[in-house]
Amino acid sequence: MRGITKVLAVVDTRKEEQLALERANQICRVTGAALHILAPNPKADGESMVRLEALAEPLMAEGREVYLHETWHDSVIETIIHVRQMERCHLVVKDAKLISALKKAFSTPEDWSLLRRCRVPVLLVQERSDWTKGKILAAINADPRDHYHSVLNQAILQYATDIADDFSSELHLATAYPTTMLAIQDQGDGLTDKNHYEKHCREYAREFNLNESHFHIEPGPTETMIPALLKEIDAKLLILGTHARTGISAIAIGNTAEQLISEVKTDILVLQPKHHMIPLERELSQ
Repeated sequence: MRGITKVLAVVDTRKEEQLALERANQICRVTGAALHILAPNPKADGESMVRLEALAEPLMAEGREVYLHETWHDSVIETIIHVRQMERCHLVVKDAKLISALKKAFSTPEDWSLLRRCRVPVLLVQERSDWTKGKILAAINADPRDHYHSVLNQAILQYATDIADDFSSELHLATAYPTTMLAIQDQGDGLTDKNHYEKHCREYAREFNLNESHFHIEPGPTETMIPALLKEIDAKLLILGTHARTGISAIAIGNTAEQLISEVKTDILVLQPKHHMIPLERELSQ
C-alpha cells in the first residue's frame, strides 16, 4: 500500500473482540507501517490504560512499532479526526458500527460522518477472515463521460492493485451501467452505454495490468449489484469511493458507499478522489 507509513486503529478496550486492531496489525505487518492505537474514552483512568497496554503487548512482542493514545475530544469522530491529524496517520481502521434503519432515518450514522470528514482512506472492518490469497472487489463507476468518477476510479484502482500485490489477492473489478432504455440505445457512435463502460474498463485493464476475466460489468443499480457479487465471488474486501459532504447536502440520504456499509458483511475500504495523489506526494517528499 504505497505511501502508508502510519496506520491508526480505533479500539474500544471494553470489547473482547478487536477486529479493527487485528486487521490494522496485518496491514502493518505487510507494509512495515507504524501502528497507532486510539481508544476514544471520555472517562479514561488507570484501569482503561492497562487494558490498552495489554492490547499492544503481543503486537510489540511481534516487533511492531506501536504508539498508544487514550483521549477524548467532544465525540468519537472528533477524537479520531484530531489524533489522525496530530499523528499524520495515512489510514484509519475501525470496526464498522451497525445502526438500525429507524435510527439512520433520524440521525447521521457515526461511520458516515467519519467518511465525510476524514482526509485519508477509512477501512471499516466487519470480519476476521484473512485477506491473503483471497478475493478483492474494486467497485468503480466506469462512465467515461464522468470526470469526477474517473479521478475517483484512479484512487480506487491504485489502492486495489497495491493491496492485491501486498496480500497476493485476486483482484476483481465491478461497475454497474444504467438500466434505462436510453442506456441500451446507440449513443451516436455505434456504441451503447454498456459498450462505453466495457471500453473504459479495458483502458483501466491496460493501465493497471488487470485481468479482464475478473471484470463484472452488469446492469445496475450498484446498491443491488455489489452485495450480490460479493457473495458470489466470496470477496474479503470491498474497495469503493465516496465524496465528502457538509452543510445541507450532508443531510440528504447517504451515497452509494454509505448505503453499502449496512448492506454488506465484508471489510470496506472507502476512498475519496483526493486520495489518488496523496501517496505519490508522500513518495516525492521523502
